Amino acid sequence: MKYKKGQRYSVESVEKRKKSKRDVLSYEDVPLEEYQEEKYRISKDAVKKILIAVAVLVVVGLIVFAISNRENLTCEKIGNWVKYDLFGSHDNGYPVQLTGTNVAEGNFISNGDICYVSDTSYQAFTKAGNEEGYNQHSFSSPVLRTSGDYVLIYNLGGNGYVTGKKSKLNSIKDTDQYILCGDINSKGAFCIVTQADGYLSKLTAYNKDEELLYSYYFSDYYIQSVAINEDGNGAVACGITGDNGSLSSVAYVLSFSSEQPVATHSLQSNIIYQADYLTNSKVCMIGSDASYTLNTSNNNLNAIEYDKMELTNYDIDPDTDCFVLSLSRSGDGRMCSIEYFNSDGSPQNVNDTDYAVDSISLYKGRIAILSGSTAYLFDTNGNEVSSADPGNGAKAIRLAGADSAYILGINEIRMINF
Repeated sequence: MKYKKGQRYSVESVEKRKKSKRDVLSYEDVPLEEYQEEKYRISKDAVKKILIAVAVLVVVGLIVFAISNRENLTCEKIGNWVKYDLFGSHDNGYPVQLTGTNVAEGNFISNGDICYVSDTSYQAFTKAGNEEGYNQHSFSSPVLRTSGDYVLIYNLGGNGYVTGKKSKLNSIKDTDQYILCGDINSKGAFCIVTQADGYLSKLTAYNKDEELLYSYYFSDYYIQSVAINEDGNGAVACGITGDNGSLSSVAYVLSFSSEQPVATHSLQSNIIYQADYLTNSKVCMIGSDASYTLNTSNNNLNAIEYDKMELTNYDIDPDTDCFVLSLSRSGDGRMCSIEYFNSDGSPQNVNDTDYAVDSISLYKGRIAILSGSTAYLFDTNGNEVSSADPGNGAKAIRLAGADSAYILGINEIRMINF
């Protein structure tokens, strides 16, 4: 034992004091999570009240937002917000610069997004302005045809063509003879019409894998426009020839299971600029002096006469199975009637305007025209909905939606809102 001035010490008593001190000052005997839980615990009733209050505030905020923005809460605008703002998470990318020095109006195509072919390149863009596809080419006279996601570009009067999806084209192929026209459907099947030794024209059809489906030789007509149906088992080819000093035109209805045409139809002396399938059996043919609709299932041909008016522009919308013609009543390109037709060729609306129509676009219940320095928007009932400034050097217009459009400028593509 140790003694110090009358106080007794022992190892046992020291250990007891140490233990007593730890019991007061340390939390070693209590798990840390239990200690924290005890310190920050909130009652379930309080949590429930907080959640209810937050929910009420959110609902009230949404109601106020909806009332103040009710004119903007259309299905299309909500869809665009979800697609391009919510998931795209960036601002509109337009204007975008063109690659190349020249883009023909017919090579500027939209079905919601936009693509074009210039004298040097092909480019496709999303509605948000993101580049979706790009290819260079060496075609001297490129022509662009699209359907759905598929693209055909051919060299008019040359030997090259290329197919593929908008985002990725295949390698360029060469033909033996000069190309006259071509078309592609939304499944990737396509046809090319060329010159042919001993004949005036030859049509060759392929599936999306570029395997041969069909070929046919034309001995009497030069084919200047062709359309392939959605099933990829038939086509309509429009041709022209000289007849005693005048022109004569014809439409061939071809089935890829038949060696001979299913039917032929006289188109008088028209030059057919473009043929397109509106449905799998109904074809629209836009001509210089008249346009036609043809039902290939019953061979019913309906002519749309221009009544001495001059065709200044047209557009075809396979999404709605309709087309629109711009016909000048004055004969000099001014005072245009905008005439809207269904797949049977029945007029749905005729709107007589004072405008010249430099470019026209039809898309899902809207018609847009470019007239001088102004873009105008109409509904398919003929009502003028709005107008907008297309910017300097506007060459063509293509609708992007119910209230927006792409403008082809001198060196850029821009987007406008009506």
